[in-house]
Amino acid sequence: MKLSSSETWEVEPGELVRWRPVPGGISTQASAPVSENERFHLDSIAQGQPGWIALTLDFPERLDLGRVGEVMSTVIARHDVLRSHYTATDAGYQRLLHGGVDVREGSREADAGLGPAAFAAALAERITATCNPFEPLPHFLAAVRRASSTTLICGFDHCYVDARSMALLSSEICELLAGAALAPAESGLDALCRVAGEEAAVAPDDARLGEWERFLAATDWQVPEFPVDLGVPAGAAADMRTMVTTLLPGDTARAFSSEVHRHGGRTYPAVLTCAAKALNTVGGPAEVATVVPTGTGAGPGCVGWSVGNAPLLITAGDDLFEAVPVNTARLAAALPLAEIGLTPVYAAFGHRLRQRRSDVFMMSYVDYTRLPGPHPGVRAEQVSSSKPTDTAQWWFWRDSDGIHVRVRHPHTERAVAVLAATLEEMRTLVTAVVARTAEPVGVSGERA
Repeated sequence: MKLSSSETWEVEPGELVRWRPVPGGISTQASAPVSENERFHLDSIAQGQPGWIALTLDFPERLDLGRVGEVMSTVIARHDVLRSHYTATDAGYQRLLHGGVDVREGSREADAGLGPAAFAAALAERITATCNPFEPLPHFLAAVRRASSTTLICGFDHCYVDARSMALLSSEICELLAGAALAPAESGLDALCRVAGEEAAVAPDDARLGEWERFLAATDWQVPEFPVDLGVPAGAAADMRTMVTTLLPGDTARAFSSEVHRHGGRTYPAVLTCAAKALNTVGGPAEVATVVPTGTGAGPGCVGWSVGNAPLLITAGDDLFEAVPVNTARLAAALPLAEIGLTPVYAAFGHRLRQRRSDVFMMSYVDYTRLPGPHPGVRAEQVSSSKPTDTAQWWFWRDSDGIHVRVRHPHTERAVAVLAATLEEMRTLVTAVVARTAEPVGVSGERA
């Protein structure tokens, strides 16, 4: 899986075929309540900010459109979250569930002669217009067909999917196109119900709330924001831009993991340590406060947005290999804090929080080598919609090609300079870790 953003997206043009999901059966109020993550997101949508994610699958063949339509219909029908939509009421947001779905071919358009960037920009506009979660089944389903290749595009508002969901869908689509039978899908709504029940059971004296309090006190009750000036005054925003780079290619990434494991660390916190040290080098603090998204409540076979938020202080440290085990322990201690959800946190501490930015500084990590994925020879890409922003957000990911990062940031000269310098320093640090694996080892077992 590759990560990109709509403002840099390119798609080779071709015949564009779209399918339209039509709800069937009676719609009822879903048992799963709307989560805090969803509320924040829906508020943003209501204010006119798009928030979709699109999965693209590039097949090295001209696919049969009838078969593609059947697969699209099966995928939408088998996942209950994808058969729902939202309504706004005086009491807040509600989720309605449709009993069935019929996916019908909607339109065909010949190649309009656009270049890859212009064609993708036109697709992004259509996805934005389609993926309105306040309308029934607001999913963008399309194929771009050429003489000897096909790109499938499935766009969803973020409320319906997360990174794990997109990986699962990439696998299911390839399996169905190959004629395989799938096991029954797990219920994403049931997963959301479990998470909501766990949040409701959090008592005021829960130790995890105490750990949240310690984190927030350490940040002076400031919601985490990128710790270096990016040239955007508080209360303002700038157009979004995206940097994507490979930190370590495949074999080198494996060597990196082996080396940090020998020093009592793990890959993700080691990458975070390198990021913190790089930020410290360009003027950031010795302790970087961020939020780490983490999967919670969802099984491997269900689609939905089931992501918790763990607060984390990353130490840059004087010595990288001393800081790595410290941050490994901190991350392990922070992950359980995501299990209680944000609702109890805001209920307990919302009156004390200070937030200067509309977006939160977060650093995410997904290891796609541990998730389902597309068939060999099929290229998968996850494209996120673009909107004005006032801080930077980082997505690290690992796949068979190595360890990579996508940084989305405000488009200012200051942000471009700071982030380019930070990523360059990160590459220097991770490369230095790998270089240690080639150092000779003395008789005592210590490196010379």
